Amino acid sequence: MVGVAWLVSVISSAVTDIDISRISHPYAIVFIFVTFDAVVPILPSESLLNTGSVLATQEGSNIEIWRLIVAGSAGAIIGDSILYWISRTALRGFMSNRVAQAEQNEKVADTLAMLQDQAPMLIVFGRFVPGVRFAVGATMGITRFSYQRFLFWDIVGGIAWASFACISSALVSTAIGDQPLLSIVVSIVITTAILAFLYQRVSLRNVEERNQDSRTGTR
Repeated sequence: MVGVAWLVSVISSAVTDIDISRISHPYAIVFIFVTFDAVVPILPSESLLNTGSVLATQEGSNIEIWRLIVAGSAGAIIGDSILYWISRTALRGFMSNRVAQAEQNEKVADTLAMLQDQAPMLIVFGRFVPGVRFAVGATMGITRFSYQRFLFWDIVGGIAWASFACISSALVSTAIGDQPLLSIVVSIVITTAILAFLYQRVSLRNVEERNQDSRTGTR
């Protein structure tokens, strides 16, 4: 676990240090990172979107927010679809074990449990939580959930996720000014805090509904 945490922190730091404004095909890089993050969840795709969005607000930058959103959305949707199909077909047994490992994480297990009867919400909001989005895509494939329904809600979630990551980072950068590194750090912190708040609210609502159902059942 310590080794994995160290590896993820190193990759996150390396991605944050990438100046994608100097890369020949920055949107292709974003697309590839996000796609691989969906299938192999160790690549910090949010960090790259945060970094690109902050750079887009800097004077003289050739990065455009809307193109980042398109690249991020497309990568998320295609990556999730790849995960769905390999989980449904060739690697079904292997992916079942990976999902079981992911569910050992308490946050992942709680999120899946609270949303298990609400597939659209699970697909859309699961995209915002690393680990959960992998478990969702793999589980949908393993259980042979309708791909048409999965794809529709995944498109909604992918666009919402990329838009939120890019626009929120750009707003933070604009508010802070000419301090790109600080903007990236603050963007990541704010994003994490908002997701934690939403997760807590959904958890509390789920507990209240369960308690209400229990009281109704005992009558």
